[in-house]
Formats: sequence, structure tokens, C-alpha cells
Amino acid sequence: MTVTLKDIARLANIDAGAVSRTLRNHPKAQELRPETRERILKIAKDLGYQCNLLASSIRTGRVTTMAVIGRFAQDNFEPSDSQILSGIFKEATANDYGIKVFDDSDLPRTFSEIAGNRIQLVASLSVAETVRIQTAELCRKNGMRLIFLNEYAHGGFPSIALDNADGAVQAVRLLAGLGHRRIALLCVPHRFHYIRERHRGYLEGMKQAGLPVDPELASCTDDTENAVRRMLSLPQKKRPTAIFGIADNLAVIAQNTALRMGFRIPEELSTIGFGASDAGTFSYCRLTTICENLAMRGKLAVRLLLGKSVDITPDANGNYLIRPSLIRRDSAGTIQ
Repeated sequence: MTVTLKDIARLANIDAGAVSRTLRNHPKAQELRPETRERILKIAKDLGYQCNLLASSIRTGRVTTMAVIGRFAQDNFEPSDSQILSGIFKEATANDYGIKVFDDSDLPRTFSEIAGNRIQLVASLSVAETVRIQTAELCRKNGMRLIFLNEYAHGGFPSIALDNADGAVQAVRLLAGLGHRRIALLCVPHRFHYIRERHRGYLEGMKQAGLPVDPELASCTDDTENAVRRMLSLPQKKRPTAIFGIADNLAVIAQNTALRMGFRIPEELSTIGFGASDAGTFSYCRLTTICENLAMRGKLAVRLLLGKSVDITPDANGNYLIRPSLIRRDSAGTIQ
């Protein structure tokens, strides 16, 4: 037997409208007493009530659900995505919208379900270019609004992205301001746009600081530990006094490798990462890093999907670039 709003309202001794607003987390639900809301939620849970989004949209002609697409399998889920999702959920809830999450491993099936639920607003966390291309094609085919939250705009659909180059410039300028002249780069193979942009930002930061780029102090490899060992084994006047890693884990590897080689952190080697992850918080020397403002990206994505204004002007390609912020900790010190 299907449980209805009237069933819950009868048991909670309150009108069905209040039940509906509570279960949808409508802002007006806050007008109810907290114990009343808790009673409604408990009764709904005990009865196994599930909101029928499609039926609701047919009755009202308005679908208040957004789709979020990404690679959510356990072995592929990126911790940064959880922060973006947090921003999406909070802003969607504030605007009386619900969220349905879909995996991007089978996009035709995913979009069949999205279309079946009459959802028109789509946010994509996918990174792989082939997936992004297919997502744009399917959204265009189904007349859906789409915004990307990783990488850049594609196929005429905008993106809320980080100004990765600016973050790298900030990191290099800080190190240069602390007196460092031999600043090394720890990068990885350029598989994605954000990697290329962080590498470009390093080069731009060195240029702005008037510092030459030594090819021996720039590494784009997956073998980070050996790259650090090679750099720190150079003669004293050639080896780096500071290292910028395009991700926090690379800077932490640099710290650990330097410590095993007998270097003092940060007295003999300063390090800066990118990402403001837990890895940097719990490293030997708390990591100076670049914050990606991930939750803000999720929030702004929802606002754009809803047609609301944001305080960022997009570039010519439709990229809304959020400026990252520098988090200063112990790992970046003046040159000794």
C-alpha cells in the first residue's frame, strides 16, 4: 500500500501542506516548531514514504530536481568532489530544489533516466574529455541546461572552474618574496587542462618574479620521489631552495623525501602545494597551499543553472573562473 502525505499528516496531527513543505525542506518549513518537523520526518521514515518526483512534476508542471553527473564509483571518487557536492546541495536546498546523482560510466542510460524524470538542469563533475563531449551532446539533444564543474567549458555549455594558473602564480610569487631564487616545479604528465594551467602559472610566476626557469628544476613525471631526489642531489648552488607541487600530495612527497635525505624543513627547503587537502594539514611541516574554493564552485553552478546572476564575468569561452586563495602555513619560510 502506497503511503501518502495525508497518511503522514493524519498521524502527525497536522495539515498535508506542512508535511509536504517539511519533506521537501522548503524554507517555510522552518516556521514549524522543531519538534513538529522531527515528528513528521520520523513518521515518514517509519512508514517508508518516498517522494514521487515525476508525479509531482506532472501535477505542478514544474520539476524541482537537478541532476549531478560524475564518476562516483568507490575506486574513482575524488575527495574534492565531495566538497563541490556540498556546495551544490546547500544552494539547491536553499532554492527548494532536490538533487539526483548519476554515474557517468553509461551516459545513454543515465540520460534516459534523467529525461524520464523530466529533469532539465544538469551539473557535470566529469573530467575525461570523451565523457564531457558526450554529456554536452546528450544535453543538447534533450534540450537540457548544463554546466561543467571540472575542466573548462565545452560545446557551448559554460563551466565554473578555478583559475589554476593564478593559483600557481600566487605560490611562486610568495616563494620569490621570501627570497627564493631556485624554485622547482613538481608536476605530472599533462593529462588534463588543470594540470597544464598550473604548469603555465608556474612559468608565468617565475617570469613575473624575474627568475630564470632551470629545466633541471621542472619535472612532469609520475615518479615524483625520484624527481625530488634528483633535484636535491644537484650541487648546492644549483639545487632548489623551494618546491612548488601542483597538488598537495606532491609537495608532501617532496617533504618526506627531503627529510630522508637529511634536509631540514623549511630551513633548507620550503614547500608549497595546491588543493588545501588533509594531506597538507597532517604533513611533517604543515603545508602552505592554494585553496580551490570547491564548495563555492558548487554553489555558483546551481545559481547559474537557475538563471541567477553571479559576481564573475565569464571569459570568451564561457568559463567562470574563481580566483583561488593562498593558505599560509609553516612549510614556506625565508631562505636561510
